[in-house]
Amino acid sequence: MLSSTARHSARYSLIVILDIEGFGRRTDPDQAWLRERLRAVVTKALHAARIEEPPLEDRGDAVLLILPGTVPKTDLLGGFVRTLVGELREHARSHTGDREMRLRAAFHAGEVARHGTGWVGADLNTAFRIADMEPLRQALAGAPGAVLSLAVSHVLHQGVIRHRHPGLADAEFAPFVLSAKELRDEKVWIRVPGRPVSLDPHAPAASGTQGHGPRAASREPSVPPVPPFPPMPPRPSAGSGNPGSGNLGISATNVTVTGVGVNHGAVSQSWTSTTGPDPDGTAGLLRELSRLRTDLKEARRRDQIDDFTFQAADEELQTAEQNAETRHEEGRGRLLRALMSLRGIVADTAALAGLVATVTQLIQLVKGQA
Repeated sequence: MLSSTARHSARYSLIVILDIEGFGRRTDPDQAWLRERLRAVVTKALHAARIEEPPLEDRGDAVLLILPGTVPKTDLLGGFVRTLVGELREHARSHTGDREMRLRAAFHAGEVARHGTGWVGADLNTAFRIADMEPLRQALAGAPGAVLSLAVSHVLHQGVIRHRHPGLADAEFAPFVLSAKELRDEKVWIRVPGRPVSLDPHAPAASGTQGHGPRAASREPSVPPVPPFPPMPPRPSAGSGNPGSGNLGISATNVTVTGVGVNHGAVSQSWTSTTGPDPDGTAGLLRELSRLRTDLKEARRRDQIDDFTFQAADEELQTAEQNAETRHEEGRGRLLRALMSLRGIVADTAALAGLVATVTQLIQLVKGQA
């Protein structure tokens, strides 16, 4: 019998959290009514954006949506948000006081796994940290008459928003820095549809949360260093000349990658770790990331991936490269998340099967040092 882990492996998903402002101050009947109303509004927004409705996770004053990674992000951040705002404004015309419904929303993407009746994953935890960040609360509280404040993770902003797709209102987003619990210096982008983002400079910040602009000195204890990477093995050429057709060994045993590139060949190699000029493996990791970038550029040149896929993957590679030399846990976490997001972006591209295999092995390598 398969274990629960085998049955519910992590998948690249879109994560949406919608939270009702001031929910706890309402009476029990009003809370029950608002929960039903929230579900109805979300369902209508999903249908309008042509997004298949997933099972809605009820979190009391909030709703959690876990959507397949194949859902077009422009539909989610465009049509879904527009309809959501329209429905909330319609609600506001006839409901005030304890039946007023203003929402805070968080959007993120990453690896999420089904576990029992719920979901687990570091990226899910990040989404909840974003939903709870004080600047998001302040942005809504400081905009009387507004119905929604939304925060988008840097991953989604770089992959989607910044490219100025029609209807995404990229100019309305303002950058903030989030540091909370296991996160440090994570960039998040906040928008209040139709309003400038306005914060009260005298409002106290939440623990570990910081706004945009000059960063205040952190009062958190320093993070202890983590062990270095093991030495990286050489990456021989498979000889096919196709993007991602090389192979990376990460142990002293044989590693085989099949279905590589468009020629669908088989590659195998052996590697034994040795101490050399790169004892902690950082230079080897950087070389692998550089080769992945070369593979991506070649795939784009051959029209094996489109511009959007290339740009999104390139952003994740930049993040990985920026954190490849880190010796601290938070940087290692960013590196791991970037690699996992990169794998999710190109996972369905048959011509990049070898690249996906290489990224998967790098992920296992980084996890082994966590």
